[in-house]
Amino acid sequence: MAEKVDPTRQRHSTSPLLLFASTTILLLVFYQWPRRWAISGVPALQLIVLLGSSQGSRILPGFHLWPVFTTLNLVYAICSTSWLLYWLFASLCYLAIFITCLFQFSWASNMARKTLRKMIIEQLHFVDDKVAFFNIPALEIDTDVDGLMVIRGVTFCLSTLTFLVHGVEVGIKLSDDMELAIQTEMVEIKLFRSIWVGDCFANLKGGKYEMTFGELEGKNKDIDGDQVLVEGTPLLKAASRSSMEQNRYDSEEDEEENIVKMTDHMTNGKTLEDSTTHEGLKDIETLSPDNDFASKRYRETLSYIQETSTIGQARQYLKSVTDAEIHSDPNTLRAAVCSRIHSDPSVPHPPKRSIRVSTIKKSSSPQFKRLLHRLPMLLRLLLNPLSYFHPVHFSSITATASGAWIDSILLSKVFKDYWQHDHEIRLLKERLSSWLSDANFAVELGSILGLAQVPFLSNYNINCNLQVEDVMAYRTLPKQIHLNQVVLLGGADANFVVPSFLLPHHEHILPPLPTSDEKQHLQNSINDAGGKPKTLQAQTELAQKEKDETNVKISVHARLPAVFDQELLDFIAALVKATKVVEIEKAPSAMDEEVSGIKDFGRALRGGVREGVKKVVVDGVVNDR
Repeated sequence: MAEKVDPTRQRHSTSPLLLFASTTILLLVFYQWPRRWAISGVPALQLIVLLGSSQGSRILPGFHLWPVFTTLNLVYAICSTSWLLYWLFASLCYLAIFITCLFQFSWASNMARKTLRKMIIEQLHFVDDKVAFFNIPALEIDTDVDGLMVIRGVTFCLSTLTFLVHGVEVGIKLSDDMELAIQTEMVEIKLFRSIWVGDCFANLKGGKYEMTFGELEGKNKDIDGDQVLVEGTPLLKAASRSSMEQNRYDSEEDEEENIVKMTDHMTNGKTLEDSTTHEGLKDIETLSPDNDFASKRYRETLSYIQETSTIGQARQYLKSVTDAEIHSDPNTLRAAVCSRIHSDPSVPHPPKRSIRVSTIKKSSSPQFKRLLHRLPMLLRLLLNPLSYFHPVHFSSITATASGAWIDSILLSKVFKDYWQHDHEIRLLKERLSSWLSDANFAVELGSILGLAQVPFLSNYNINCNLQVEDVMAYRTLPKQIHLNQVVLLGGADANFVVPSFLLPHHEHILPPLPTSDEKQHLQNSINDAGGKPKTLQAQTELAQKEKDETNVKISVHARLPAVFDQELLDFIAALVKATKVVEIEKAPSAMDEEVSGIKDFGRALRGGVREGVKKVVVDGVVNDR
């Protein structure tokens, strides 16, 4: 039986190879000048390309051979006029020989993989043209914000220059009573082309009545310098109740609270060992050099990451307990998944070790730090093409917040203690709480494109643009797996303007503190401003100058038409009514002012009479004496 031939592999005759090889050998034997040409690597590169062409696996098959060879020899002729250009050309030529062998010959690529596994990167997975990293140490953020980030795996594809990031889990401590958890299954970074992020799920957890942070009264760290949180807050014991009754607010002092480390809380009690950069890299998982075993192990590891992901588990759970309507609509399914994972830990799959950002900063080269500090233009020169060639695409972003947390904010900011004394306010509070307390609220942004422009000149600002195709909001009941779409918009656009001096190592262009003359000029602009809006703007500008603050401008535009659910409109109407009733309760009426004035006048009159009587009595006694 004849062997089947792949039609895509075009084999060429070996005659050009034999002719070129014999001619080169004869020239080297009888002449001196071809020897310098041979040392440069040009004939070796041409022979390897011709050999690959004869086997049907030539590199750059879209280009004809002889124009390529002519151009190569022409470049050699130019570079041979200078010893510096000659050796630079020779080094590049030998590098091209190595790359050509890897692409054309399977034996060379297999040998390179085995050698890399054994000698250079023995702690990496090297599969085909991919380099895989697993068991990567967690990154503990301890700089301006506090948090923890885990990346479960990274794959780098050499042929396409693409990074694949598997299983990203981030927990950020926004404040003592606020936490942000972000998870996504896949991030694809195509170098100098784009960045693609899969479905991203964010959960905002906070308040004393949710399962995150309690009030720490300024004690944010323990004696070891680690961030701490309060565990055992009232919602942990009251989350199963159907409504937020007064006994939940009154019992907060009786609840038992335990101080725990932030990393232990975010990982659900799994302790991470703090380590240096060198110690953390030692734990990266090793792999056998056998290629078949490496491929199998790589696929098994990716399958394990996907199966144990909280996002994947939530999808499987919803498929088993919900009807087909939710699964037919991907937007509804994403909202249900985000609501489902809201109660899970922020970082459910931590590794054994973690590395702090401050530790990485200390281990970086001081010379490079000084270079960036002295040449901030170099940083802008790097960020300018990186931002231009890497537009960011999000499949979707779904953010969820607990209705119990929103209800607690309304209680502390709007109702306060007025609902305890006014029957109408109490009824409005109970009506709003019944709609909020047992539900989660998810906002979903679909198909997002983000573009950033970092200017080369520091006189201009950094501009970021976001384009959102769909904007939706859902009210979800996790216990009943019920979803109700309350808002639907046709899309949105957002623009962010960030001052350039907020970049690192740009302290030299920070605006100076205002002088007394500048303050006086701003004060005069307040007095001369026409209308209340201009006056408020001038007052805000003066206050920011005195506090040494700046603005990050954000503008958001929604695309109409918009669809609102009747339940949401009823909630907004009840909330507006509640705020108006509270304002009336706080503001004294005209009759109250009159009665208060009469009472004050009476008190003052009685006080004056008493003082006069006392004076008369005292004077009388003194006169008698």
